[in-house]
Amino acid sequence: MATEVQGDSIEHWGVIKEITSESIRVSLINVSACSSCHTKGACSVADVDNKVIDVVNPGGDFKKGQMVKVVFQKSLGPLALFLGYLFPFIFMMIVLVASMSMTNDEVMSGIAALLAVVVYYLVLTLFRKKLKATFTFRIQKTQT
Repeated sequence: MATEVQGDSIEHWGVIKEITSESIRVSLINVSACSSCHTKGACSVADVDNKVIDVVNPGGDFKKGQMVKVVFQKSLGPLALFLGYLFPFIFMMIVLVASMSMTNDEVMSGIAALLAVVVYYLVLTLFRKKLKATFTFRIQKTQT
């Protein structure tokens, strides 16, 4: 079960764990290269990582335990990276430099910068539904 990059999408194999009328829970298994080799007994089990994601239920004939392919649009990766990591870092640094130049107090500037990042992530949480609509996973049946 490995991740595949196909054109403009990233595909990952998974197993359906739960089905509701609105979503399908899919368990993805990431296996690092060393843990999938013939000497994996000597490797740590920390190299195997199990993730569960929710995919919008497109309708259709899906069953619990069925092997499926989860597809994510590759072009959304940089946007997710920017919103999750890059922008908060830039925002924190701007607040840090601005508050340092205004107050000349390192402790208060550091606290202000950290609080600014907390507020940013809270605002991001408020827009969760819009972000969920933007960053959607699609599900495809496997060819059996």
